[in-house]
Amino acid sequence: MSSAGTLTKLTQRLSEIEGVVVREGEPLAHHTSFGIGGPADLLVTPSNVEALQGLMRVLTEAGVRPAILGNGSNTIVRDEGVRGVVIRIAGTLSRIHTEGTLAIVEAGATLASICFYCAQHGLAGLEFAAGIPGTLGGGLIMNAGANGGEMADITEWVELVEPDGTIKRLEAADIDFDYRHSSLRDEPGVIVRAGLRLQPCDSREVHQRLCDTIAVRCAKQPVSRPSAGCIFKRPLGDYAGRLLEEAGAKGMRVGSAAVSDKHANFMVNLGGATADDVLKLIEEARELVHDKFGVWLEPEVCVLGEDSN
Repeated sequence: MSSAGTLTKLTQRLSEIEGVVVREGEPLAHHTSFGIGGPADLLVTPSNVEALQGLMRVLTEAGVRPAILGNGSNTIVRDEGVRGVVIRIAGTLSRIHTEGTLAIVEAGATLASICFYCAQHGLAGLEFAAGIPGTLGGGLIMNAGANGGEMADITEWVELVEPDGTIKRLEAADIDFDYRHSSLRDEPGVIVRAGLRLQPCDSREVHQRLCDTIAVRCAKQPVSRPSAGCIFKRPLGDYAGRLLEEAGAKGMRVGSAAVSDKHANFMVNLGGATADDVLKLIEEARELVHDKFGVWLEPEVCVLGEDSN
């Protein structure tokens, strides 16, 4: 954002949109699972689809391209924060309803809440996501998956709010899904809802599978410490966690960021860690694995914000 005056004018315009909450200089550490990150010039949260449409129209007219933040569970926000506007799609835009075996879900709903809603309505197919802490929007962008399933398996269509405020629908066949990536990342619009095709099943059976999935996650992953989930993608034919453990990465530290002793593909905030700590630790862990195995691990987490270097 070019000047304080421009920021003030934009803040005023955005504040006039019904259903939009605007916060100036909001620390993004409050909105990431890692608990780190500097402030956004403006953090805006739309409460419904119409608010998001109005928000996108105003930003487009102002020539501002926003950054998008979901639940902040797969994200590292740099210490200098994010200049410009960040739209947060989480906590609101989270309505869910079903039409037969199709679950129609807004992008701000957490994957966990969708799992249990569908279980209550006797729908199966999303159990793989029970331990994934992100929102539907983020899960679609990165084709989130675990336990042999991924979002590509159940997605029937996705709707986005375009920069001009109109709604665009993409059928699943129009979306390129890959391992921890989808072509939705490159769309100019913001994901607002999706249709998920599931299967009828006994509600108690689905609930049990969800509970079993969460129990396994709690046993294997450092859920008691702030983290961003898995740091690295799985390399072809292997597992990032195995390579990191064999290379001796467990327990590595930079400042207050550490490689988890419980699962080597998780980095945790021991208290007061900075984004710079985490990013340095990522590079040190990658170099350790490369030196031992000749493999460069590819980060899975998204990095937002200004580089202080």
